[in-house]
Amino acid sequence: MKRVSITEDLAYGNALDRLTGTDRPAVKKQPPAEPSGTTMIKLSVFLHRGEDAYLESLASRAKFSGGKKLSKTKLIEAMVRAFRRSKLDVQGVRTDEELLKRANAQLR
Repeated sequence: MKRVSITEDLAYGNALDRLTGTDRPAVKKQPPAEPSGTTMIKLSVFLHRGEDAYLESLASRAKFSGGKKLSKTKLIEAMVRAFRRSKLDVQGVRTDEELLKRANAQLR
């Protein structure tokens, strides 16, 4: 599903310029964040409080170590990409515990 990007110019148009009396330069279109042809989907993920707290601590640790605070969405996206490259074997997995054991083994 394609989402609409609302910019300040689309939201306010020339009304803000008329009210403030300023002439703003035309806003140049920025290239899309994702390469064209890449489709993103929205996915809901249910986590326990401890798992959410872990993601939040990772996000904050990035910020307080001189970087930028990462969103939990970006952290999960990076984890999925890492496991995709690791070629995690999930054949015959029957339980969450078995999947966790395989994931831990793959990380080592």
